[in-house]
Amino acid sequence: MAIYNDELAAARRQGREAYDAMEAWVSAPADAPEVPGAVLEAHARKLRESRERLRKLREDHGERDDIAAALAESEEFHRSLGLTIRDKPDLEPEPETETE
Repeated sequence: MAIYNDELAAARRQGREAYDAMEAWVSAPADAPEVPGAVLEAHARKLRESRERLRKLREDHGERDDIAAALAESEEFHRSLGLTIRDKPDLEPEPETETE
């Protein structure tokens, strides 16, 4: 079980670090030094890899509350940064209805 806990913690840490780095860039003032696109893509890749690690844990160990919580946190990271979650279909926008 130690390997499971270690992998879960590592995947969560990887996702949090990538999210924090990207959030710092998003929140930076306009006059902050520019961050190269390759650096941002590396952070996005680490965030996706973290999610893949979590999905693999779910596949190997089944539905568990701690894994579900980590995946929900990862989903929120992606959503707040405007990133697509590749393993989840995009939700279709609901058609607007006119009210008269």
